[in-house]
Amino acid sequence: MKKWQENRNYRRLKDENGNVIANVITVDGVNVEVSEEVFLAYSQADRRERYIMEEVEPGKMLSLDKLLEDGVPLEKLGVEPERSAEDIMLGREEISMADSYKAMLPAALVNLKAPDQALIQALYFDGISTREYARKTGVTQHAVIKRRDRILKNLRNFLENSCFEGIHPPGIREGE
Repeated sequence: MKKWQENRNYRRLKDENGNVIANVITVDGVNVEVSEEVFLAYSQADRRERYIMEEVEPGKMLSLDKLLEDGVPLEKLGVEPERSAEDIMLGREEISMADSYKAMLPAALVNLKAPDQALIQALYFDGISTREYARKTGVTQHAVIKRRDRILKNLRNFLENSCFEGIHPPGIREGE
């Protein structure tokens, strides 16, 4: 028996043929029979802890910051990475901003010149490729791509400026 096995508080009880008849974890001096899943989870956690403790120099404290600096993945430490409150709130803010942009998009599209509206309609609503649109209008595909990028940049600027200036799409009041 290895040294670490002497101190562990879990074991498998086997019959005379070597078949496992029970998985036992000792808790506060009481043997508790557990399912295979619980036993495996417990034993894996114990192995993970032993592995981490072997990595730590004797007499040093185990520091999560130091382990992360050394590149030890959180999964190896048994830590489930959680999104921070800041990340969650930023995600919600991005969704809210996207919803605002979507609500304002029709107004922004109406403000485009007719040829620009036709290009956006063809590319994004009718599913026509830039190559096909270029062929239909008698210009190069490069020209269509440049024009599309300019229009999208202007739309993005319009939407961002409208949101930052407190302009709200029809039907939406500030604070809602």
